Formats: sequence, structure tokens, C-alpha cells
Amino acid sequence: MNYFSWGAYIDDSWIQPFEEDTGITVNTETYESNADAINQIETAPEGTYDVWTPSAPGADFERAYQNDLLNPIDLDNVPGWDEHIFEEMKLDDFWFDDELYAVPMTFGFDGAVYNHEEVGDLGDEISYDVLWDDEYAGEITSRDDAATQIWTAAKYLGQDPDEPEDLDAIEDALNEHVDLVNTYWTSSAESIQIFQQGEASIGTSWDGAYHRLAAEDEPVSLAFWEEGTIGWIDSFCIARGSENKEEAEQFIDYMVSEVPRAWFEGPEYIVVSDAVDYTDEELDEYNLEMALENTEFPAYNTDDQIQTYDEIWTDVTV
Repeated sequence: MNYFSWGAYIDDSWIQPFEEDTGITVNTETYESNADAINQIETAPEGTYDVWTPSAPGADFERAYQNDLLNPIDLDNVPGWDEHIFEEMKLDDFWFDDELYAVPMTFGFDGAVYNHEEVGDLGDEISYDVLWDDEYAGEITSRDDAATQIWTAAKYLGQDPDEPEDLDAIEDALNEHVDLVNTYWTSSAESIQIFQQGEASIGTSWDGAYHRLAAEDEPVSLAFWEEGTIGWIDSFCIARGSENKEEAEQFIDYMVSEVPRAWFEGPEYIVVSDAVDYTDEELDEYNLEMALENTEFPAYNTDDQIQTYDEIWTDVTV
């Protein structure tokens, strides 16, 4: 069985017991963005991949469905859906035409992370204005992702990020923004390293990166964005043309039923399975209910929109 995922979701200590218990060999391959994963599955021969983990719901999941990159999941082979997945995570968006296409695994968001020793206490809600504030010139870090940057700039300008009406204004704003940014990141590991090495004191990052930094006693704080914070759920999906569908479903069930505690203690995102057996302190710290209330899932972008956004971001950063 071939498992295609973010690097943070692959660990031999999780996979080896499954192989020993089932006799199923799990081959792994990683990607660094949803766009990369989608492009690779689109161009690879059908049957190359079995399980993959796009962010769903949202633009990338919708794109994968529209481009016929997903197989429906048979819940008879995934009892962990009923037994362990949090009820508030069983979203209607995972279903198309009465068939399930995603089983949620982790929840997170693109929050504001800042070094409170360097910039002071900015509270737990910050405006996107700080990403355009000359006061923080050379101290800002931001994600190197076209769709995320367009969404963020639209929010900053007061536009609808799902249907921006003035892309020229967004491009102008991004040109101003990049002049203030010291360094960009594409992965959680890069974001963590940027703060550890003092390359930035404020910027966007995933909440999991914050929790890793805080666990290592780095002087960082986490906040939501006042104008709206991008939320995401990384979910197990079955790739089109999978030649090992039942084995893939067995693996998904194992991952949501047997692995969650170790998984939570690894990447440190919110694992949406009660098999984690969260302590009261952990539930207070991660506060899933509050996080859901403060996040939004970006809408579907057509291939033409994605191309336009990529062109804008390339023009801005070159």
C-alpha cells in the first residue's frame, strides 16, 4: 500500500506495528503542499497512490474531487469513524452524492505567532495590519503559498477572500508586504527554525509549530487574526485508481483508532479522535471549540484562479 502525506504524518514507529499486525507493506512518500500533492496525483499513473492526506474541506479538497482524484471510502472498513472521530468533525463537506470522501485526522489553523520578548504582549487576537507595518520591517515571516497570500491580502484590504474583486490592489499590497518580510516558510519545520534562530519575531505560522516552539520554552505566543483566520483539517482520502482500497481503508482505521496519542505527541496538532485520550489540561490548552469558532475554510478555486494567483505571487516575489 502506498501512503502519500505530509512529512509530519509519517513515522516508522506508527507504521511498523500496522505492517507487523496485518502483513501489509506501507510504502511512503512525502509532499510539502496540497498543490504539489494534487499535481503529482494528476500526472502519476492511476494506482500509484492509495492513501493521501489533503486538507479537507476547503479549496484543495474541492479541487481534488472536481478533478476526479478521489475514491469514496467504505465506512464498513473504517469503524473508527463511529467509534473515535469527534462528532463536530464529521462535516457534511466530506460527502458528495451520499458518499464519503474524507476521514478527518488533524485540525489546525494559520495563526499569528510572535516572540513576546521582542514585540511585547499583543494579545490573543491581532490584525493583519501588522504584516504591513513598517515597525516590524525585517522581522516578519510568512508562508510561501500563492493562494494563502491572496487570501490574506484580500482580508487585509477588506475584500472577500473567496471572491476578491480587485486583484490589482491585492498585487500592490503584496508588493508592499514582501518588502517587509525577512524570510518565508513552506513547512512547519522551516517555520519553527525561523523563530528558533531569531530570523523573525512575528508572522504567520501553523498552530502546531507554535506548540512545538512553546514546548521547547521559546518565548512565543499564539493569536488569531481579527479579520479571519484560515483553518484546515488534514484528512485521510483514497486516491483515484487505488489498487489496494480495502488495505487503504484498514490503514485509515488503524491511524484514527490506534495511533492518535503518539500522533498528537509528535506534530502536536489537534488530532480529532477521542483515542488520543486527552487530559483536561490538554483540552483547555488546545480548545478545539474556540479554534473552530475563529477559523474559516477557504472556498474552492478553479484551475484558472489558481493559475492567476500563482502568476501574481510569482510576479511579486521574483
